[in-house]
Amino acid sequence: MKLNMITATSVAVLFSAQINAAAPVEEAGTSTSTTAVANSSVALSSSNLTMEQRIERLERMLQARNQVQLDLQNQVEDMSDSMSTMVGQLEQSNYQIEQMIERQREIYQELDRRFAQLQASPVTAKASTEAAPVAAGEDQSYDAAVALVMQDKDYDAAIPAFQSFIKDYPKSSYAPNAHYWLGQLQYTRGQRDQASEQFNKVVNDYPDSNKVAESLLKLGIIAQFQNNNAEAKTLFTRVVKEHPNTAAAGLAQTRLAKL
Repeated sequence: MKLNMITATSVAVLFSAQINAAAPVEEAGTSTSTTAVANSSVALSSSNLTMEQRIERLERMLQARNQVQLDLQNQVEDMSDSMSTMVGQLEQSNYQIEQMIERQREIYQELDRRFAQLQASPVTAKASTEAAPVAAGEDQSYDAAVALVMQDKDYDAAIPAFQSFIKDYPKSSYAPNAHYWLGQLQYTRGQRDQASEQFNKVVNDYPDSNKVAESLLKLGIIAQFQNNNAEAKTLFTRVVKEHPNTAAAGLAQTRLAKL
């Protein structure tokens, strides 16, 4: 009986000591235990998702990513469209400026030719006026048509004026110039088919005219407008080869580089 009591007492003491010894360890590790429990809860929460729920979550993530990519693509396309529009407007402006410069150059060339003609033979011109009134009428008719372009800037009136001159004086030395001016005026008004007819007339019927190079250049430009780049390339190349060192050849070379 005594032995049993001693044994029970010893067990109680040991149990109490173990409890007292373990207490500080539990208190020191309280925060660590809390974090572990929280992580375990998250893991359990995630692990509790069914396969269907996980697939749905992945699909939502993919949809969000695809939407972002689509938005970026739309922005890039909008920027590309804007750039294309700006480039088109710039090319149109450059073309208009080019046409203005070319028209002024042609006007100055025509003026120089007329002044040179008058200065070279003033006496001959006077004699021709007295002896051949028809020639004087020819000169006056041509000068009046040119004046409508150079002085009055009345292009609508200049077209019938050149048409009348060509009809009245088909064999005139001014005929190739008249055909060229008529073609240029029609070209400016957007009448490209009619303009092509006049430029071809210069090229085919007056091969020695100083307007052939300009006419070939214009035919090439019209071909470009008609999306016939092969024909345009042929015409521009012809200008460069047959009429080198001319202003028309320089413009043709520039356009060839862009084809």
